[in-house]
Amino acid sequence: MPRRAVRGPPKQKTTILFKAGNLPSSPEELFRRVFWKSDFLASEAQNFWHEVKRSEPMGLPIQAWKDWISKRSMSVGQFYNMIHGLVGAGFIEKKDSRWHLSGGFLRELEQMVAVYSSESGLRAQPQ
Repeated sequence: MPRRAVRGPPKQKTTILFKAGNLPSSPEELFRRVFWKSDFLASEAQNFWHEVKRSEPMGLPIQAWKDWISKRSMSVGQFYNMIHGLVGAGFIEKKDSRWHLSGGFLRELEQMVAVYSSESGLRAQPQ
């Protein structure tokens, strides 16, 4: 019998807008950098992230999307775009059919700082 390639779940990716010299000073600005195409999705994503945060450590059931879009002026497509952005940026992750906060975003930033510091000889300085 021929063997088939086994693939894991697809890795979601999101483009995050970096603006040199323009540091985000609020959570709103941080979410706008992930959802730079839509202020509406940036705001909704931040609200959803807070809902996931409140649900910890149990997590938010993935079925919550039905209630979320019925209570908000949001289409199913917008909800999925929001989820893909949050997961792709490393803000949330799905475990056991529940949404949880993720450390992925921080790990990526820390790795970028480590690589750049190693290459340049410079070190990040606290603000």
